[in-house]
Amino acid sequence: MKASRRRFLKTSAIAAGAVAMRPSVWALPSTKNASEAPLSLFGYSEVQLLEGALREQFDHNHDLFLHLDEDALLKPFRQRGGMAAPGPDMGGWYDNSDDFNAKDNFHGFVPGHSFGQYLSGLARAYAVTGSKATQEKVHRLVRAFGETVEPSGKFYAGYHLPAYTYDKTSCGLIDAHEFARCPDALDVHWRATQAVLPYLPEKALSRAEQNARPHKMVADAWDETYTLPENFFLAYQRSGNSRYRDLGIRFIEKEYFDPLAEGQNVLPVMGI
Repeated sequence: MKASRRRFLKTSAIAAGAVAMRPSVWALPSTKNASEAPLSLFGYSEVQLLEGALREQFDHNHDLFLHLDEDALLKPFRQRGGMAAPGPDMGGWYDNSDDFNAKDNFHGFVPGHSFGQYLSGLARAYAVTGSKATQEKVHRLVRAFGETVEPSGKFYAGYHLPAYTYDKTSCGLIDAHEFARCPDALDVHWRATQAVLPYLPEKALSRAEQNARPHKMVADAWDETYTLPENFFLAYQRSGNSRYRDLGIRFIEKEYFDPLAEGQNVLPVMGI
């Protein structure tokens, strides 16, 4: 039945009155209550996915990550470190290869770039499920990756996007410590940080700033140094190592955050 304007207004008024007569479950807390109850996160083990599409997706991803070939995951790091590197290639960007070109072949673009994401996914899956096999895989991967880390940073020599890949590795190692209780993770994280530092600029660089500096090929100006502070600050929070805090401050993108700190609209600066 098509409702008239008068009927709609009458019904709306009744509904509004009913809402006004009862406490609203949607009402914002008072300032006093909000200050007494700061925002916090649920732990992964405190949230349960019931049967359905999201649970199926989680179980599928967990199973996929759990059965990833460990030698394949570690292969680019071992190869670039001059170590024996058994196992299959992962393919695509992940492989250690010299046939990349920015025009029409991205094979081997950033070797090992998503290793930290697989490590992070496994660590969080362990936090959800308590799967011993998952935890053991995280610990093995961290130990084996740690064997490839050299103070000289050989892995990053000639690497196109050092900050991009290190940032992912950083997150994976932090999560391995936090969620999978890996005893070696923070030590490996600090050594991995030392290895990449010689290949990072003195501050976060925009794409324009990178293009203005000398570089061998256009892809070398695509790095994302402005993403580094989040994981540096997280590493500081979880390790207590103040050197991470200093690094986080060093790579804050001041072009964005200085105006934001002063209450200015940063969207024009970001080109939005």
